[in-house]
Amino acid sequence: MKYTTENALKEIKHRSKLIRQKHDKKVKNLLAASVCISLTSLFAAIGVFSGSEISKAQTEYGAFILSSETCGYVLTATVGFALGVAGTLIIRHLKK
Repeated sequence: MKYTTENALKEIKHRSKLIRQKHDKKVKNLLAASVCISLTSLFAAIGVFSGSEISKAQTEYGAFILSSETCGYVLTATVGFALGVAGTLIIRHLKK
């Protein structure tokens, strides 16, 4: 079947859009997996390097899992993660 120039151009654009969507989906899945792995690794590292065990006495706000010395680590990790997400969203918005 022969395409006219206009139909051929439409088909090329359609196929390129499908390829781009497939690539974007793949990148999003990889980024989501890496965030999950990084977050899990971060919490594991905090638990190992802080040398804390689960406290027997429950403290305020349900913070009985980590000792009071690890608050700085958790706060730093949370702020760093939030800044990373905000930076990513800003860059993505400016790129469009």
